[in-house]
Amino acid sequence: MHELYDLLSFKTFISPYMLYIFYYIGAVLVPLVMLKYSYKIYAFLKIDIKRIMPKEYKFKVYSASILMFIFLEILWRMMFEFLIAYLQIRDALVLH
Repeated sequence: MHELYDLLSFKTFISPYMLYIFYYIGAVLVPLVMLKYSYKIYAFLKIDIKRIMPKEYKFKVYSASILMFIFLEILWRMMFEFLIAYLQIRDALVLH
């Protein structure tokens, strides 16, 4: 009962637990959903990537896309690490 009171009186935050959930949703689920909808957009517009993109640029475009994806995943991770560290600092200051 005391834990419920702490939760309702904002003495205990749910943010650290929810941050892990939102991180994995953003890191795994969002890219998969975006990939699915990008295929639907290309199908709807009847665009054939193989016809539009010349062969000499295909490797560069795919490499740039993979590097951008990795870069954005790292930024996503860093943002959540910062938020978790902020909450840990807050907890350490409140306890002392």
